Amino acid sequence: MTFQDEHPVEPDSAEKIFYDHPEGYDISSKRIYGIYLANNRQLIGVVDLLFFYPDSNSACIGLFMLDPDYRNCGLGKEAYFMVEKEILKYSMMKIRLGVLEGNMQGFYFWKKMGFSLTGERKPYLSKYFRVMEKKLS
Repeated sequence: MTFQDEHPVEPDSAEKIFYDHPEGYDISSKRIYGIYLANNRQLIGVVDLLFFYPDSNSACIGLFMLDPDYRNCGLGKEAYFMVEKEILKYSMMKIRLGVLEGNMQGFYFWKKMGFSLTGERKPYLSKYFRVMEKKLS
């Protein structure tokens, strides 16, 4: 099994999410949130969130991952709006994220959440991702 970074999933892959960050970013503004089922507190997803990135008025979702068994039933949408509510507490004006080219399921999910393409296309290892953004009020 490989992860989106094109490397095999290693025993410490989950731990790395806590420390990975863009060069020059103040890691003290990074947050990792678990997505849990309300009825039994089972962990079904994770969100990697960078506040004040790429600028002081923005937050960036570095990773939003939900167990495939819990997709297409409204839990991703519910989790996203909880994340957005948290971002609004910090008075951020926009949220940015990247969607790997070819990830149409991810693209349509974010589009339904109110995100739109910025026109930016950036390399990611041997692939590219498209930057999406949502302005907050």
